[in-house]
Amino acid sequence: MLLDIAVQGNQVANQARILALRPEARSRLNTAYMTCSFLGGSAGSALGVRAQAAFGWGGVCALIALAAAVALGAHAWLARPIRLRPGRVHT
Repeated sequence: MLLDIAVQGNQVANQARILALRPEARSRLNTAYMTCSFLGGSAGSALGVRAQAAFGWGGVCALIALAAAVALGAHAWLARPIRLRPGRVHT
């Protein structure tokens, strides 16, 4: 039950952040967010079932660790400062 509450809270917080970006485009932003959320959940479920069938619980844990590492790497890559000119950093 706590996990379900945490997931719902996370979704509400993410939607609040996304919808604050462009109030005039709320419908489109929410559609894009929910589509990506659904596709990500579907892909995770499909991969999890295949990992469980092929490698058991250890395979599922390895898949989760790999997904976390990829997400961390993507975040680090996207959050890095962009150097436009020598001596100036744009974030």
